Amino acid sequence: MKKVHRHVPDVPQNIGDRGAEIVERHFQAYGVKRAMDLPEEGKVHLLREMRNFFVTELPTQQEVVAPRSMFGRWRERVRRFFDGD
Repeated sequence: MKKVHRHVPDVPQNIGDRGAEIVERHFQAYGVKRAMDLPEEGKVHLLREMRNFFVTELPTQQEVVAPRSMFGRWRERVRRFFDGD
């Protein structure tokens, strides 16, 4: 799979496959082969489902990039302490 952003690690194949299945399911439901051909309602449903998928499956920027400064590491430790991690 292609990288989503240069700071995000490679997307595992199983996550990419599930994302592709979501798109294919919407295409089949509306009988189209390209996203341009989807009606506005279909585009909205596809967009919402893909956003939910990405929020739950892809790592956040904070999970990917570790804080490098002493203050950043301290702040992260305090945040984790109060969040209960």
